[in-house]
Amino acid sequence: MVLCFLILHGKMTNHSRSLSQVFSAIVALFFCLQCSTTGFAQPPSDSLRNYVQVFRDYRLDLLAKKQWEINKLSTYKSSSGKFKGYRIQVLNTNNRELAYQTRGKLLRSFPDVNVYMAYQAPNYKLRVGDFVKKEDAEKLKKQVEIILGSTTYIVPDLVTLSPEEQEKLLKEKED
Repeated sequence: MVLCFLILHGKMTNHSRSLSQVFSAIVALFFCLQCSTTGFAQPPSDSLRNYVQVFRDYRLDLLAKKQWEINKLSTYKSSSGKFKGYRIQVLNTNNRELAYQTRGKLLRSFPDVNVYMAYQAPNYKLRVGDFVKKEDAEKLKKQVEIILGSTTYIVPDLVTLSPEEQEKLLKEKED
């Protein structure tokens, strides 16, 4: 009140006026903040209403599961899309006839196992099986050595898996 009287009668200097303007701006700001906080405050609620209900589309769960499967399979895949795994190298020779005879013997002995023959000049390489785990390759390696009577080696290679084997691989990783 006194401040208003002094301003009206012109008794205040410019410096005093600027201080009074700052003071009135602060009072106005405080008043505005007080009004806005009380105007938007939430009413007190009882303990039964303190929960959040989330409505989630079930398709998001399906997408998340599919992405999880893709990520799990990608840990076994190479950049070419084939799986990183193991094969049993049975033979490495420059004798073509021996390579074909051994291949035939393997196909007769293990009809459900894939046999791969590759020619890298001047040698023929004969490999057997598609294994993701080295332990699985060890089992077949022992059987092959008994039938052929020669030493075999487990070598890393890019292998081909059927969709059923891929599903089996996913189920193993879930457990």
